[in-house]
Amino acid sequence: MWDKEKSSCAYPTREAFARACVPFLRREVELLRDEGVFIIQIDDPHLCLFVDEDVRSQYDDPDGAADFAVDLNNEVIDGIDNVKTAVHLCRRAGARVRGEIEHQGGYNPILKQLGRLTADHLTMEFTTPGAGDMSVFRQLPERMEIGLGCVSCQPGQIDSPETIVDRVEMALKHLAPERITLNPDCGFAPGSAAVVDIDEVYTKLKNEAEAARRLREKYG
Repeated sequence: MWDKEKSSCAYPTREAFARACVPFLRREVELLRDEGVFIIQIDDPHLCLFVDEDVRSQYDDPDGAADFAVDLNNEVIDGIDNVKTAVHLCRRAGARVRGEIEHQGGYNPILKQLGRLTADHLTMEFTTPGAGDMSVFRQLPERMEIGLGCVSCQPGQIDSPETIVDRVEMALKHLAPERITLNPDCGFAPGSAAVVDIDEVYTKLKNEAEAARRLREKYG
């Protein structure tokens, strides 16, 4: 949202603009907490770009840029009590809907940064082969719950309960059951240009709920 020509008179750098957003976002978090919501999730479409080597090559210091994203996330949620905080690592699943670039790469390049997030819950997308190996879960802090992206948001692709269960059981090789929640990979209508069939979305969520029921029966 920062433009070098149009924004620089108010915010000389993109980083300055991002920092200026923090107090507003934090106030939103405080208001939501005060309303009694159970969980507040930040959607971060930037941090997860640094899994992609092509993206990393465009930065003089990709780790520093990833650290900056973590710092801002933490500034928004640090010290917010009586609510569960979450960060969604968006791999641009919506790009598959809009025909944009889909970024490739496992989570290993940003594991150090993920370990620094102070959120209670981390939502990670795992329905595409490009998401890498689930063994990365072993390197994340045990205090973190994992929102496992196990339902495709790709239009026309409806995962069966059996497929969803299989994905979760792959994660269970590396995580205790009580640390896992089931999630779609991303929003079903990412972007105003997306055309989404509501009956298809309902079926996907119904299959996710059925998969959760079967897993609870099996693992308690």
